[in-house]
Amino acid sequence: MYPSSSPNKCVQAEAQTTSVKPPVSALSAFSTPMSTIHDLLDDDNRTALNARSTEELLVGLFVYKLCTFPWIVDMAPYVISLSEKLHLEGIVYAFVKQTFFRQFCGGETPEECVNSMDRLAQSGIQCILDLSIEADLHLEQADVPQMYDELSQPLGKWWRQEQSADVVVTMTEHCVRTAARGSMNQQDDTGSASASTGTGTGAFAAIKVTAFAPPELLLRLNHVITKMEHIFQAHQVNGFVGSAALKDVVSQVLPPAHSEQQEQQRNAMIDYMHQHQPLIDSIMFSQLFNLQNPSRDVWWSSDESIQESDSLLTNDELAAYDRMVTRLEQVCSLAHRHRVGIMVDAEQSYFQEAIDHVAMNLQSKYNRREEQDHIPTVYNTYQMYTKAAQAKLERDVELSRRENFAFAAKLVRGAYMVSERKRAMQLGYPSPIHETIEDTHASFNGGVRFLLGRLHEHQSANNEKLSATSAPIVFMVATHNRDSIVQTVEEMDRQGVMAHSGVVHFGQLFGMQDQISYSLGKNGYSIYKYLPYGMIDEVIPYLLRRAQENQSVMGGVNKERVMMWTELKDRIKGQLRLTPGSTGSANATSSAGHSVVMSTAVSAVNATTNATSVSASNSSSAATAADEAEGPIQTTTA
Repeated sequence: MYPSSSPNKCVQAEAQTTSVKPPVSALSAFSTPMSTIHDLLDDDNRTALNARSTEELLVGLFVYKLCTFPWIVDMAPYVISLSEKLHLEGIVYAFVKQTFFRQFCGGETPEECVNSMDRLAQSGIQCILDLSIEADLHLEQADVPQMYDELSQPLGKWWRQEQSADVVVTMTEHCVRTAARGSMNQQDDTGSASASTGTGTGAFAAIKVTAFAPPELLLRLNHVITKMEHIFQAHQVNGFVGSAALKDVVSQVLPPAHSEQQEQQRNAMIDYMHQHQPLIDSIMFSQLFNLQNPSRDVWWSSDESIQESDSLLTNDELAAYDRMVTRLEQVCSLAHRHRVGIMVDAEQSYFQEAIDHVAMNLQSKYNRREEQDHIPTVYNTYQMYTKAAQAKLERDVELSRRENFAFAAKLVRGAYMVSERKRAMQLGYPSPIHETIEDTHASFNGGVRFLLGRLHEHQSANNEKLSATSAPIVFMVATHNRDSIVQTVEEMDRQGVMAHSGVVHFGQLFGMQDQISYSLGKNGYSIYKYLPYGMIDEVIPYLLRRAQENQSVMGGVNKERVMMWTELKDRIKGQLRLTPGSTGSANATSSAGHSVVMSTAVSAVNATTNATSVSASNSSSAATAADEAEGPIQTTTA
């Protein structure tokens, strides 16, 4: 079931939402890269904890502690499944809602997230708002309007999933509007900025392409794109193919022409390429057969009698693809008007080529550089723990240069290491994931250096300051790894990329590594928290993955736990010092009881602090190596 999006509730929430004041700390003229690095490396920096209540500290400590026990994390899915079979899920959900949900999620509705967004904004932190739902597990079971029964035939074999995708569009539009209202770039209904921080994008809304189309369609599309890449590699000579090879590709891979006219059109296009571009590289090859190319039907349209095969897409599948694109463009157009970024999340490798194909086409439409004073709307995600990530990053940057749109990316390490390696072993193909954590670190940091280097080249060649409205590249460094963040700050300084330019963002999960996030916000860097929301039963899979996939991260937060314990201890001691003297027997009894409780709490905190400090000391080097082998800002589907 989906949460209702009552128009009345939306109006009330919008009326109650006031413009967020620009964070004074984020506009400090005294911040420097060195002061930022000092704050990042200061293990006694408790700025982030000042904004949290004592109750929130206790919840955070409890959740962090649970996540350090692998057996609890591993058993959680079975416990939840058993509780559902025994109809006891209400008890489990209540526990999760008061612990993990409260720590890592913004609420059940977008309106419930606004308070968190406003509070973070006061410290220079913005949000990536995400409707956390499972496209390929739950959407087909969702209730949809009765009117869709009449549309089942036109939508084809995936009609129920397509109905669910239409529901997702409405919900995602709600998410975009809430992000626009809650961001530091307040917009009116026409998309005009009523207030601006000068850093470009305000809030983001995250999307999963698998929620906008039948997953089976994306599987088919992924296979076709991969096959086309293999065909190019088989025919290329020194990275290029000629017209003769193109004819072979058409005859071997694409459906046979269903009319003489189509055959003539194909031959005419190949002849034109032979005369004007006799050799084409992989980028031109993929663009020629792009499913959103105006001449798509010349290549991909087939006779209705052609059945589904492994080498082509049927006309029905092409129609389903077009409906998916229409849904995505509906959301992106709304975001474009409101200056809200759309963060296209990475997913499993068997979807990813299709997702990349869709995301780059959306960038080509909504990130046009010729648009005056407009920021990139669509960001694609690159999982740098894959062996092919660096080459893909460089290829897409070159594509954006040729097509004159701004390249917008989010770099993560990755979120599917265990499942991807397991699948590769089961199916007998080489793992797409780097073999060592050191290789993953090198890939991630290398990707950041590559993009910053390109920004430096553009700035030098054009003799202009970088800004989100003019730069050819805008990207987010999405990581909890402190070493990577420090290296990025240092590299930005070396390459002359200013913190306030709005071309480099940082991102962490809501409820994790606040010391890093608040330090960046304090020093004027563009920093985002990934803020998921949704009904508790929909968000539980996300919470399970956060615990499972980030155990190495959780194991590396011992320093943060020490800071939290120290903050809690200081607050308790402060309350003890401020306890008023007794003014009557009742007050005296109450005060004495309060003091006993607080003294007991102090003793417990002291004992735990000592144990935690030892744990932090013993695990600090391991945490540095293991911290976030898999990317943080990464929503997934099971």
